[in-house]
Parts: sequence; C-alpha cells; structure tokens
Amino acid sequence: MGKGTRRRTVDAKLTSKGQLTIPASVRQAMGVAAGDKLRFAPARVGFLVTAVKRGNIMDLDGAFASAKRLGAVDIGELRRRAARGRAKALETQR
Repeated sequence: MGKGTRRRTVDAKLTSKGQLTIPASVRQAMGVAAGDKLRFAPARVGFLVTAVKRGNIMDLDGAFASAKRLGAVDIGELRRRAARGRAKALETQR
C-alpha cells in the first residue's frame, strides 16, 4: 500500500461465475485497472497475487531490427527475440 496507508485485511466475495471484485483500495494499491491481468502464483500458504504489467509498444523498438540482417525469420523466432528483449528490459527496471 502507499505511504502512510495502514495495511489491513480486505475481503472480497467470489460470484457463482467465479468472478471476483477486487476492492478499490486494493486495486489502487496494486496499480491495476479494468482490463489488467493478475497473476496467481502458489505460495507456501495460499497464493501470491501480483499485477502483470502491460508492456509499452515502444519496448519493441529494435526487437525486429536483426530480421533485416538475417533475411527471412519465422514468426516464432521473432516472438522469442521480442520476449527476451522484454524480459531484459524488465530485469533492468528492478
């Protein structure tokens, strides 16, 4: 949570369709909004919930530059290169 915000337990109710409404205070603290994705990772007890940050289109700048040098490259390889570039960018943000 933000500066000066006391951490407290917040409950949410699961609907019969498996939908969950995240309380506004939690959405704000996590920096998520409608359409964002959340990742549920197994933890020792329960799950750890984190926001999956959306990439910026500018993060792809230069990701396909090597395709010109190599000639024809299949789309799978281009996707792998873009993913590696994005992973590297995320590592430097930490």
